[in-house]
Amino acid sequence: MSNAEMIREQALALATSGADRDQAIRELERSAAGRRVAVVRARQQMETSLGNQTEEPGIASAIELLDEVLVHLPA
Repeated sequence: MSNAEMIREQALALATSGADRDQAIRELERSAAGRRVAVVRARQQMETSLGNQTEEPGIASAIELLDEVLVHLPA
């Protein structure tokens, strides 16, 4: 499993679990370990899922979490 896939799965799990938003963002930042590309790729995969109208719950919320993580990661 790639780093992007792991981050994607974690973001979805956190988004659907009802975890505290700030805590979820911190966990994702730790998991990303500065790997901005992995976070961007995970987000792209989720956007594609939304565009394909898949019924996976929490995708929009997970994208929001990843957007917040990207704000905190160095460019």
